[in-house]
Amino acid sequence: MAKVYIVHCIDTEGPLYETLDATFHRVKDIFGIDMEPSLENLEKLQREEIDLGGKEKEVARALDHSLLFTYRNFSEIEAMLGRLNSRESREELTDSSGGGWKCSWFCMDHAGFTGENPRMRIAGHHSVFDWYMKKAGFSYGDIIQWHYHPLPVNGDYNACGMNYVASENVFEILARKVIDRQFFPSVYRPGFHTERPDSHWLLEQWIPFDYANQAVRDERQTRQRDVRGGRLGNWAGAPATWEPYHPDYEDYRKKGACKRVIARCLNMNTRMRNISEADFEQAFCEAQKGKDQLVSFTDHDFRDVCYDIGLMRRMLSKVSKKYPDVEFEFCNALEGMRKYFGLVPHSCGLNVWMEPEQRQLIIRSDERMFGTQPFFCFKLYGGRYVWSNLDFTGNHEWSFTFDRDSVEFDSVEKIGIAVNSISGTTDVIRMDARTLKIEKMVLNN
Repeated sequence: MAKVYIVHCIDTEGPLYETLDATFHRVKDIFGIDMEPSLENLEKLQREEIDLGGKEKEVARALDHSLLFTYRNFSEIEAMLGRLNSRESREELTDSSGGGWKCSWFCMDHAGFTGENPRMRIAGHHSVFDWYMKKAGFSYGDIIQWHYHPLPVNGDYNACGMNYVASENVFEILARKVIDRQFFPSVYRPGFHTERPDSHWLLEQWIPFDYANQAVRDERQTRQRDVRGGRLGNWAGAPATWEPYHPDYEDYRKKGACKRVIARCLNMNTRMRNISEADFEQAFCEAQKGKDQLVSFTDHDFRDVCYDIGLMRRMLSKVSKKYPDVEFEFCNALEGMRKYFGLVPHSCGLNVWMEPEQRQLIIRSDERMFGTQPFFCFKLYGGRYVWSNLDFTGNHEWSFTFDRDSVEFDSVEKIGIAVNSISGTTDVIRMDARTLKIEKMVLNN
């Protein structure tokens, strides 16, 4: 009998503050409704007491108390985590093997933004990552992975950018993770649920697992004003099933021959693309026919994660009772992919050394890795972080030459290299350019 794997992804962005004025500004942006900001008008909109020409229910849903409520500082988030990370909470509903709930924290750096910050986002490299490295429930099987919002042209913290490779920002963030924290992701959650050709091709180089697909069976969920025409995540035509797929090189929504795997991941408690009881039923029905299923869903850490989990538990409990012969298992995002595809954790066996006379760095892996080249970066004296391409020199071997055409070696303070295996085991190497001392870390093994 096949199994249903359950994965809870959390877009982890830190606290979020929204004023009443900002709430009504969102209503105008999303629905085209310009109204005087007031608590009285907010309550009327929530009760559907104002004629909006047929938009009453949509607006009321967007302004539901559970969606407006946010944690405004880390102290409030920590209190929520105190409830979430109790054994009573994690084991309120156990899976078929008696396992408890697991969370996958996809951490974002609010770095590179230069504009307004009306939601009072926590800024700076590693700010959110470092906090969750201390607070996440690793003893329950939680993991930390990567979430990214591309920079908007105006630089505002709450705006949605369009470009990955046109900006050095994405490379700097990853370079800092490798060099400063000896971390590199093997699993990704896209900001605003959105992928485009440039992010598709960037991920295909380094990151094997991607929880991005928001295909829904009812396309009416994507007809709201701010997401029309594919804006903010065009997943029309992508598989609306719970079976992860290898995407096509030209169109990430189609099945193809790329090495990366994309899983379907619906929202938990938002105004659109929400997972429903019917979606759970879809998975259990297919599993009963003999096909493993990977059900994933996402919310944000600045909302009440415990409340959202409660919604999922109720649906999962109800549906699973209809299919007593179908087992389900709680997994983190990496485990879910490994179990679905039968992947065994293994390291690529990354090695690096310098050829001093040629000022050439040689990088070699014992086994075939995911992607086409290691992620290679360095930190210059003065604090600049740089990503660069490598030269192929042989089977599973690459090089980088430090010279006037690239960068003089005397300018380099630290060097970082990271690779993922096909199974998502991550090798990270950090080298001190002065002493050539090497620090190696193997993650997810």
